[in-house]
Amino acid sequence: MNKSSRENWGSRLGFVLAIAGSAIGLGNVWKFPYITGINGGGAFVLVYLLCVMLCGLPIMLCELAIGRHTGKNPVDAFKALQLRRSRLADIIAALLLVSAILLGWTGHPGFGVTAGLIALAVFRWQFAAVGAFSIIAALLILSYYSVIGGWIIEYTRLAFSGRLNVNDVEGASQIFSGFISSPRRVIICHLIFLGLAGAMIWAGIRNGIERWSKILMPMLFVLLLAVILRSVTLPGAPDGIEFFLSPDFSKLTASSWLEALGHSFYTLSLGMAISITYGSYLKKDENIFTSALMVIGVDTMAALLAGLAIFPAVFAMGFEPGAGPSLIFKVLPATFNRMPGGIGWFWAGLFFLMLTIAALTSAASLFECGVTLLLDKFKMRRALAVVLIYVLVGGFGLLSCVSIVDWSNIEWLRQLVVSTFNPSVMPGDWFTLLDRVTSNWMIPLAGLLTALFTGWVWSVKRAARELRQGARNICDNNLITFLSGLNGDKLYLTSRNHGLTVMSAWGILIRYLTPLIVLLVFLKAIGVNVGF
Repeated sequence: MNKSSRENWGSRLGFVLAIAGSAIGLGNVWKFPYITGINGGGAFVLVYLLCVMLCGLPIMLCELAIGRHTGKNPVDAFKALQLRRSRLADIIAALLLVSAILLGWTGHPGFGVTAGLIALAVFRWQFAAVGAFSIIAALLILSYYSVIGGWIIEYTRLAFSGRLNVNDVEGASQIFSGFISSPRRVIICHLIFLGLAGAMIWAGIRNGIERWSKILMPMLFVLLLAVILRSVTLPGAPDGIEFFLSPDFSKLTASSWLEALGHSFYTLSLGMAISITYGSYLKKDENIFTSALMVIGVDTMAALLAGLAIFPAVFAMGFEPGAGPSLIFKVLPATFNRMPGGIGWFWAGLFFLMLTIAALTSAASLFECGVTLLLDKFKMRRALAVVLIYVLVGGFGLLSCVSIVDWSNIEWLRQLVVSTFNPSVMPGDWFTLLDRVTSNWMIPLAGLLTALFTGWVWSVKRAARELRQGARNICDNNLITFLSGLNGDKLYLTSRNHGLTVMSAWGILIRYLTPLIVLLVFLKAIGVNVGF
């Protein structure tokens, strides 16, 4: 598919809403509010925003620039930009090969074989392997993310039908346990959710993803605001607001900084091929800088609003805050049911409907990564590509559907994993293992290699030329004079392109600081002691 004939986004608003929809997902609801509350509230929000600027924004700009410049899927994009064999790629392959040998020597044969295969892929295909790696990560994530999306669809139905009327966490836990222990129900919901995500992208970029994003994203915020208005007006709600946003700098630790760094990377859907894929459909006159900042703003606002929707109600109803599925599927149903007025089912239904929208927009972006690859590589019709990805991901997701409680339904897979990998790293189910591998290993590695590729192989100079298109003078304004309010003053015009500019600051970050940050996040995620 040539760049000239490639479909484009119809408007900046459509693009921003679509890529913001990919960023606004379940992590905004069941992780960010909780880690904010336990790490100093408003103080942590400030740290998080700083980390977004140091880590998230630079890599997002890289991915969008790579996508738009090439107009290709991530695999072909990296391949097109690497004009010759890279010494850096060979060094990375050698390091991975050494790691593979050490892992095998220390009794981790499965990890050793995996590292060895990645080393061979990088040596053979160079940085194009990073594009393939990120697409595989996206589809693996979609395979279990759609399972959680299926849970949310079922809970939306249960809430509006009045079948979530429980007054305590124990009762809600029984409903949840009964549901996930029924593989048939979980599989049906998983396939329905994945089908809805496929339907969003069926008609293409402009008539599919963009059109649905313009409908669903405003609806998400309207539902959020409705739940917030009810939540903050409950007696006792100020305690929840204080837990969530009251700044307490004494709670900030080195671990808080690493937590903020990690979440700033994951929440923007980096390392999953999404920004490269969506960027490949961007017009040349689009301002990538301002679009990326708008996405960060919308994503952060959604996370803050989610906290205001949840914690005032949780504290007002006398429950303890938590994170993850326990908060969403066990604490909140009881919380909503206890609300005065006798229509707790209605507020629960609105909340889970809002959560369904957030999950769907994220799933659609993951889905599109695989579809775009098939469109480019095999010149398929979009309908056939959507069906093939649905069958592939839906089928693989069945493993997660039947193993949420434990491994008993797929004992053969457990035996395979135990015999291949170190049993000490085995979680209680395949679902959790898949989440750990993609979140802790694949995504950070893809992001790290993308930063190194942009900074040292494609080069900051070439990437900067792409970022300047459509950005007018914002990239090369002297950052100091701009922030001081002296931008445009005659005495400073001659120094506009000297000193620290937005572009030079990005170049410094992407070559040195951002890769180091992602490396620290990666090492912490896999359990390596980094001194914090």
